[in-house]
Amino acid sequence: MTGNRGVYRRRPTRPAGACGMPGTRLWCMAAALLAALQLAGSCNAAAEAVGVTRAQTATAVARGLDWIDRHPASIADGGLADILDEGVGFRVLSLQPGDPTARAGFSARFAARMATLGALPEFAQWTAAGQKQLTDYYHLVLAAYLMRESGNPTALQPLIVTQAQWALANSPRCDPSKRLSIALYLTRLDAEPGISLPAALAASRSARIADGHPPALPAGTADPAQRRAAELALYGLVHEIVALTDFGSVPAPPWLDGRRAALAAYLVQAIAWAAAEENIDLLSELALTAAFIEAPLQELLPDILQLLVSAQQADGSWGQSRTVRANAFRHAVFTATTALRGLQNGNDTVPDRHLPPGRPATP
Repeated sequence: MTGNRGVYRRRPTRPAGACGMPGTRLWCMAAALLAALQLAGSCNAAAEAVGVTRAQTATAVARGLDWIDRHPASIADGGLADILDEGVGFRVLSLQPGDPTARAGFSARFAARMATLGALPEFAQWTAAGQKQLTDYYHLVLAAYLMRESGNPTALQPLIVTQAQWALANSPRCDPSKRLSIALYLTRLDAEPGISLPAALAASRSARIADGHPPALPAGTADPAQRRAAELALYGLVHEIVALTDFGSVPAPPWLDGRRAALAAYLVQAIAWAAAEENIDLLSELALTAAFIEAPLQELLPDILQLLVSAQQADGSWGQSRTVRANAFRHAVFTATTALRGLQNGNDTVPDRHLPPGRPATP
């Protein structure tokens, strides 16, 4: 959930044939998800016919976690971004309902990953580097916030905060989702964002969706560049909601709560679109984000779980994602594994809600 910029790889032409034919299984699963969306309100029979068992889901989660254990991120494998992603993944896993022992284990691994990241000389070099992209400032302020949350605050936090404030002041026309996310994480670090938070909220993708101007979800026959633009807009929406709810750990703040219905309806459509695009990483992030705002996923849940379980590869991964990252597998493994674990029970779609003493309120 820290961002997934990348190149769009054109999908192969769909082979003709029945759903049982090799090469068509995922496309048919996506069609089932779309059908479930269209038939909302009469999906009980579909849930019985399509759903996977809890044991199958648990097995897929275990295989995903095993892949993560066998492929730890490092400077040589994935770099700083993937180490940060691992921290994010373990934080989300630690917040999900379930066995307290397992949650404590994920929390410990979250703390260890953030401590590792903060101790790397490459992290200090990244922080000290000259003018960076807005994405870099977003990642750095997110890292500083997660380090503090893990109990391993970085001595570089004041510099990161100052740089992020400068970036916001000098990027009025840049990505609204990154700007809002940076401002929110600065607020969670007890720092002033230096820009108007109400204005950043008003410019966000969440606001546009609530106002009736959602990002378009182009058909599969559309130009690849249009479909890629839609993917990036959806990742931006995910980042906004994640920042507003602190990875689902706090209730939706009033500003978001007042727009929940419109956002939930759009996220359900976006989930079906991501399934049709065969983008497991985006599908997983959207499903988790929908759960964070308690979107009504019950009717789609069997199809989402079926698709994720069916798409898992023999090695426990979900194959290569459309990304420019050095490791094209890791991000989707974390997102799909956390989505499966969090959504495996329709009543357990939202992490435990808590508001630790002293945490600053969001809008």
